[in-house]
Amino acid sequence: MNAHTFYKRHLPGLHYAVRIFIGTTTLWILLRKIGDTHAIWAMISLIIVTEPDVHIALTTFKARIFNTLLGCAIGMFFLMAAGPHDWVLPVAITGTVLISTYVTKLEISWRIAPIAAVIVMSSGLMEHSRVSGVEAALQRTGEVFMGGGMALLVAWLMSKIWVPAQSEPKHPSTSSG
Repeated sequence: MNAHTFYKRHLPGLHYAVRIFIGTTTLWILLRKIGDTHAIWAMISLIIVTEPDVHIALTTFKARIFNTLLGCAIGMFFLMAAGPHDWVLPVAITGTVLISTYVTKLEISWRIAPIAAVIVMSSGLMEHSRVSGVEAALQRTGEVFMGGGMALLVAWLMSKIWVPAQSEPKHPSTSSG
């Protein structure tokens, strides 16, 4: 493999790494300035939404926000209606799965809403408080929005600076080996 082939083959990975580096560094600095030192959901959202194509990133961002809001809302509903009791967690998760599979067409998105509901419910259960579940929902939604928004900003900036060439399609080997 010559240097040009190596470069062309690994360019998409390098482009992705640069986008992730720019996004996570900027996001981390921003979150530290506002006092959020637990930026896990913002970072996860940034990584999930990061795409070289701004339109794909926007679609992913919208799905992520919608399903996070859906899961948080359902988790808060169960937490408020039934209270912070252990038996409510599996009921809330099951209800979230049923609702998210009904309103969301993409199967991969079905996981986001129940995860958000688990975070809301488990926060309420650990603190034995409805209020801490609401706080967790608000913080999670804010971090998801910030992380996804940063991924969109980086995708847009990178589309102006450096658009990676598509790698050549890989064809199955026709030789009998």
